[in-house]
Amino acid sequence: MNQITKISRTAFRTLLAAALMLPVAAMADSGFYVGGSIGNSTVEFDTADIGIPTVPTSYDENDSGYKLFAGYRFDLPVVEFGIEAGYVDFGKPDFDILGDPASIEADGFNVWGIAGVGLGPLDLYGKIGYLFWDAEAVYQGLSSGDDDSDLGYGVGLAFWLGPVQFRGEFEAYDLDEVDLSMLSVGVAYQFN
Repeated sequence: MNQITKISRTAFRTLLAAALMLPVAAMADSGFYVGGSIGNSTVEFDTADIGIPTVPTSYDENDSGYKLFAGYRFDLPVVEFGIEAGYVDFGKPDFDILGDPASIEADGFNVWGIAGVGLGPLDLYGKIGYLFWDAEAVYQGLSSGDDDSDLGYGVGLAFWLGPVQFRGEFEAYDLDEVDLSMLSVGVAYQFN
């Protein structure tokens, strides 16, 4: 074996060892986190198929909502990935149908896949996942409920101050008959 081959093998082994250590060093900021957010939720639904001329063809109502979440963050060299699960309560928006009060109450459990980029102390990210929801509509003392699971998506911006993350997010869900969305601000703590 000649000297050049020995040097090539040593260089290859050194590069291989460095490449294998890169994910370990990059994931030093990875970890489990918990948090919560509050915000404004919006419920939109279409009533055109009811066929009553004096009833609006659509409603767009807001209420306060909140969410609690936990996840795990993988801080890789170029992008950041995460998985997150949580509970979200969209509140109970009230509205009128022909002068009578009505309301829709919706909540559920969601699971997200998150991908983003770190820009110094700021993170910009997108998320896609599923909401396992439960909704109940009340009108004239009668209630009707439904539950299912549907796709959700969102975007967010986060600011890190040590292990504490301050985040602003927009999330949207396209349910069968109703569209839900939430604009929220929150805080999370990451355990390293």
